[in-house]
Amino acid sequence: MRATKSTRSGTTQSAAAAGRAKALQEQLRAVSGVKRNPAPEQKDATVVIEKGRKGRKAVAIYMQPLAKQQLDQIAHEHGKSIQALGIEALNLLFRHYDLKPIASG
Repeated sequence: MRATKSTRSGTTQSAAAAGRAKALQEQLRAVSGVKRNPAPEQKDATVVIEKGRKGRKAVAIYMQPLAKQQLDQIAHEHGKSIQALGIEALNLLFRHYDLKPIASG
């Protein structure tokens, strides 16, 4: 094994090695026949709210059967879905912890 010196020439050697690695990657892409999609353009930081489940994450909780019965009773009495009650509960929780109520159904 060769000893390496930490000099400016080492930095030049590292840059040369990186250049060779990039050239090899480009050669491999050229012969592989695989087309890569370009990186998507960065969009502004606005939040897009879509309908349905697209772009959303599921959250499941486990509870005692009596708690589920009470949840069903509240939903029935107030004409709301379990989903709507869950969103309402999350927003109340967010407010409790001084966060913006951003959950939406």
